[in-house]
Amino acid sequence: MRILVTGANGLVGKKITRQLLSGGKHEVYATSLKKLQIPGAVTFTSNLLNADINFMVDETHPDVIIHCAALSSPDACEVDRFACKRLNVDLTARIAMACNDYGVQLILMSTDFVFDGLKGQYAEEDRANPICYYGMSKAEAEQVVASMSAPWAIARTSLVFGYEQRLSRSNIVLRVAENLIKGNPFRVAFDQIRTPTLAEDLARGIEAIATNRATGIFHLAGSEIISVADLAARTAEVFGLNPELLLPVSTEMLTEPARRPLNTSLCCHKAIEQLGYSPKGLTEALRLVYSQMKLDGYNP
Repeated sequence: MRILVTGANGLVGKKITRQLLSGGKHEVYATSLKKLQIPGAVTFTSNLLNADINFMVDETHPDVIIHCAALSSPDACEVDRFACKRLNVDLTARIAMACNDYGVQLILMSTDFVFDGLKGQYAEEDRANPICYYGMSKAEAEQVVASMSAPWAIARTSLVFGYEQRLSRSNIVLRVAENLIKGNPFRVAFDQIRTPTLAEDLARGIEAIATNRATGIFHLAGSEIISVADLAARTAEVFGLNPELLLPVSTEMLTEPARRPLNTSLCCHKAIEQLGYSPKGLTEALRLVYSQMKLDGYNP
């Protein structure tokens, strides 16, 4: 199968690209905004906002496009709504049109932030009701994809974490480790409930969607429902860092530009039953990240 991954410079895009290459069954193309090398993949730099998407699809002839490129910082989306819409919605629409033209399946990476966080354990059929602009942009992108004539799938995930060198954006586990190593106090929300997702687990779920040519919406998240504060404490425990530097606070006290939904935990029963999705336990996942960092010279 020939697969094109957009946004391969980010954690999710990199892990998906590596997962697709691991079995030797796929021919993988990957785009990034800056120069990127992933052994085995055909990588090329492209500012997709200005690119001729139809030309890119015509040149690579993919069976599936996995669309990871996005503005995924809720605060950045809130501060610059124009840039957020252009990347998260307008680009998705252009890729969807190209997929329609060439009969290519599109898999869109989406988020638990399409939900309002009032109930938790959201299933795929629950109604989207975002409370921040990032969530709104992804909900709109989902609507664009769901109206395609070509095959499509949407993969929603939650609080993805993992390790790669030279990431374009950090994640909660790395931020906790970086601050605690430096002896810096680090504030974490005790009232935000998530299903933290190991990037490798997410990548395996995405590959399952692609290889099974599955369509529709799937939730691909971690196996444990936990607060962000408790996730930080678990990280400190696994990494052997000082948990007393963690300062649990309410979401209101964080005063971030974008509103955060409180409980966006995701139910993954559909993916487990239909795709064989099997995420690691949280402690095991954190140990994997810790071991990857140690191999790269990390020494707390």
